[in-house]
Amino acid sequence: MSAPRLRCVILVSDGPSRRVGAGGLLIGRQRDCDIVADDPSVSRRHALIRVTGDGAEMVPLGRAPITINGKACDRATALTDGDRIELPAMCLTVVLEIPRPDHTQSTGFALARQRGGSFGISHSPFVVGGGEHDDLIVKGWPTAAMRFHVAQGGLFVEVTEAARLNNQALADDGVVELAAGDALAFRKEVFTISLVAGGDHTTVVGDKTGLPRQVVVQILPRGGRIVFGLADGERAVFLADRRLDLLVALLRPPAPYSPGDFIPDDVVRPIVWPRNPAVSRPEINMLISRCRQDLVAAGLHGPRLLERAPGGGATRVALAPSAKITVDS
Repeated sequence: MSAPRLRCVILVSDGPSRRVGAGGLLIGRQRDCDIVADDPSVSRRHALIRVTGDGAEMVPLGRAPITINGKACDRATALTDGDRIELPAMCLTVVLEIPRPDHTQSTGFALARQRGGSFGISHSPFVVGGGEHDDLIVKGWPTAAMRFHVAQGGLFVEVTEAARLNNQALADDGVVELAAGDALAFRKEVFTISLVAGGDHTTVVGDKTGLPRQVVVQILPRGGRIVFGLADGERAVFLADRRLDLLVALLRPPAPYSPGDFIPDDVVRPIVWPRNPAVSRPEINMLISRCRQDLVAAGLHGPRLLERAPGGGATRVALAPSAKITVDS
């Protein structure tokens, strides 16, 4: 069952604990890791623990052995509460919990039900469905039918089944930004998005203060971690494989392009798909949609940050003027 809110903490035997954030928790011998191991047999970047839409998982990165509950692990593996992860000279315990939300808080958005009643979106993600752990339970709906995210003052929704937005079909892939007054329909229910006091809404889509001033990319064997430096702090996200390749291609494009430029699809294709440079535009759009979804889940305004040129054909990472880009491979 999908958990609407998941808090993952890693307990170090005879040591402190570390919470797993949006960018994951990196373990290894290198000094920039979140948990640094001293044993020389540990790889520089040995493993990554990350929170996913369905829970948490451990991704091996190095060649040295890792065991979970005494069993060798050489591929991405789902984690459960109480699991013991062992690597040379280190033992870690996984703690997973679903915190009880503070319903006195407000994101500034609410769902007004057409049949009556209004329900504030008190946290992000806010899950609506028929599951017992969903935040707003609608009888007869599938578990986690709708997942609402608040990112940089914007409200986004992702759905698991076809829904309708303002009487138009809403695809069940990626995330869609919502605005006050939008009507979201699923089965026999209709919810209208409304604004309430207490939120920090984005009123100007092109507001430069919402764009990264610094981006640091840390390339890992099965993807990478990207840290975006914003005016109000840092936000990190882990992107797997090709999603990372796309962001790196846009942040470190070949001449004559520069970071922040719209990079044509014909330039991006051979970098991201070296074995299939003739990949179709729908496949490019799908990859962009999945990247945006990961960014929104990490609290970033995905559609604004990963921008498609009018009419398609080119993509850019929108950056603040003179933004600093660092790619660490």
